[in-house]
Amino acid sequence: MATGHEAAAHGGDVTSLVLIPSLSSRFPDVPIVAAGGFADGRGLAAALTLGADAIAMGSRFATTAESPLASQTKDAVSSLDIDGGSIESDTIYGKNFDGIPARVLQTPVSVKLNAKPASFPLVVYRALLAARSMNIPLWKVLPGLITQWDKMYMVAQFGAATDALRAATIDGDLEEHGVQFIGQCQGLIGDVPLVDELVQRIMREAHEVASSNASLLEIAEKD
Repeated sequence: MATGHEAAAHGGDVTSLVLIPSLSSRFPDVPIVAAGGFADGRGLAAALTLGADAIAMGSRFATTAESPLASQTKDAVSSLDIDGGSIESDTIYGKNFDGIPARVLQTPVSVKLNAKPASFPLVVYRALLAARSMNIPLWKVLPGLITQWDKMYMVAQFGAATDALRAATIDGDLEEHGVQFIGQCQGLIGDVPLVDELVQRIMREAHEVASSNASLLEIAEKD
């Protein structure tokens, strides 16, 4: 799995357009599943051209009829409207949400949580809560806050992020408590289809794009 910067959650630093052909050239015998920025047949055709063997579409499959994602969140992601819906630029990428650089849907909650790092008292509080939820004795946590601050900070942030993710994915709350991982490909998502319908559409689009590109290349060679 090769994950580009466009992806939801914890993508890489390099965009798929550069990452995929780079890896394909370096490791020609290794199958590559491209992730990050793919949501339709054009993306599939492009990924195959870049050297991938397949694509993964987390955000796209999350907004299908069979997906357990809250319907309110599906509607928010699939509403393509520059004046109020979710387009490709309506994401936030930063590490202040769960301690690791991550891409999330831009909402009032995600903007607030990504605005600045959590304060020391808040991190300590979150670390203790996270430890309790994982049945880790507090006497093991306190020394870590002093000697392994970076690791404990990450654990604390991730623990705090769990509730926000649950609020978005299960409760559909994107206004007061929820934060949703989402890729920039949300700008390509405009409906909530059945999975079979989506897959058939993507395959049809990929074939059409491949044929069109072949025709363009053939015309260019003649010229």
